[in-house]
Amino acid sequence: MTAIAMFPGQSSRYPEMIEKLASVPPAARLVVRASELLGRDLRAQHFATNRDVQVGVFLANHLHLSLLEAEGVTFAWSLGLSLGEYNHLVHIGALSFDDALRFVELRGELYDHAVGGRMVSIFPLEAVEIEAVIERLGLGAEVGIGLYNSPRQNVISGAASAVERVLAVLENDHYFDATVIEPRIPMHAPCFSRTARTLAAALEDLSVSAPGRAYLPNTLGELFVDATPSLIRGCLADHVDHPVRWKTSVDVIAAHVPDPHFVEVGPRAVLHNLFGKDWMPGRRAKTDAVEDWRSRLETLAKELRDAA
Repeated sequence: MTAIAMFPGQSSRYPEMIEKLASVPPAARLVVRASELLGRDLRAQHFATNRDVQVGVFLANHLHLSLLEAEGVTFAWSLGLSLGEYNHLVHIGALSFDDALRFVELRGELYDHAVGGRMVSIFPLEAVEIEAVIERLGLGAEVGIGLYNSPRQNVISGAASAVERVLAVLENDHYFDATVIEPRIPMHAPCFSRTARTLAAALEDLSVSAPGRAYLPNTLGELFVDATPSLIRGCLADHVDHPVRWKTSVDVIAAHVPDPHFVEVGPRAVLHNLFGKDWMPGRRAKTDAVEDWRSRLETLAKELRDAA
């Protein structure tokens, strides 16, 4: 099997995710280095702001990758959901860890000062059913599907009033679970375009290299084996107010890589849990996010080495 690293986004956060790894080499050294780069102790993250959430999840993802690599695990392929795309870009060599960390902090600060809105996860409805309601209400400029996560799990994002109108209409015809995953910031929504323009200007100063591995941007859901810095900057800017096409991204890499083994490299099992019976039956998806993390990492590392 071919191991593929999946880096999650900020919904994977939990309060102790940095602290629990901060005393374990080589993760401990990375926490110290990251704290020095940003001028504050990242072990004391409280996630009161979007800045702290984005920095925390980006760092936690990288710490889990470093622990797997210390066990001899390497990934020839990777992809990342939303914020996780920055971990993906570090992994494929397009961004340095230091530059990505600083930029993620800036990204989080911009989000903290952005226009308000809401993000709601909807399950189990197909995207076409949700899109039909948005179109019928004429709300395409205010709300849209921000994340196409799996065949029947999608996230709508936009102005709070528009989100509520869509949910109200959907409830008349469907049974589904709706979970608010972000109460204040409408990421990946059309109404987030001003923040996208601000981030695009900041991206001009970000040092981006041609990656040594394939790039799989969420906004396009395509594999690029010869991605340019210009393409990468454009995709990161679009990321802000364009949908995340996670399902398409996973399907594309699964079709390209024979017998793929998806491994969630991050603090929880959010991406792992998206895989269900109606999506890629027979595929394996594993995660290192378990309570006894050291035991799971070592076991997972052995499984991956044996399968390589």
